Amino acid sequence: MIEGERASLVLAAVLSLRIQSKHDGTVQLAGRADPRAMAALVRAVDRVERRMRTLGSADLVEQATTYSVRRGEAFTIVAQRAMGAYGMTVAPWQHQLSDAS
Repeated sequence: MIEGERASLVLAAVLSLRIQSKHDGTVQLAGRADPRAMAALVRAVDRVERRMRTLGSADLVEQATTYSVRRGEAFTIVAQRAMGAYGMTVAPWQHQLSDAS
């Protein structure tokens, strides 16, 4: 289980993601997965992000500016836990990043 969700579902969603370049030169993760798998990933990330928010500052302005950072960190934690549950150390998009360099 990853944050109350089946690890196999969370991992399926994580493995469906690929890097997509954006017009501004940045990249984002995007992909399609089984709706149940993607919902499990989103719920797991939501739980971690909520816990991070409660541990952080109570300043609403600071919380608004750090939401995307916190969300990204929560995703990273969930993805690493899901991959670790199955003995994986490198996500598919990490290969894409190393190929691009």
